[in-house]
Amino acid sequence: MFQLLGAASISGYIITALFLLVAVGRLARNALYRFTAGLPKRSALKHYATAATSLVFFCLLVVRMCFIATVIIDCAIQGDKMEISGSPGSQF
Repeated sequence: MFQLLGAASISGYIITALFLLVAVGRLARNALYRFTAGLPKRSALKHYATAATSLVFFCLLVVRMCFIATVIIDCAIQGDKMEISGSPGSQF
């Protein structure tokens, strides 16, 4: 029971940290967009900075969603009583 509570609280802390990391990423993205707004329209720095920021922000969102999906699937699997036996006929 204590291990389950510990795992739940650790996953909660990780999910909270990922949400905060995405929020900080949004602030960085907005700051970079304000910075690049002053650059010329066809500037290579503006193009690469916007592309890199968008890629990093997308990766943050993917990591957060993958972790949340992993926690949900892990909780669903732990709820079922799965028995694995040596005979292949009893598994179906």
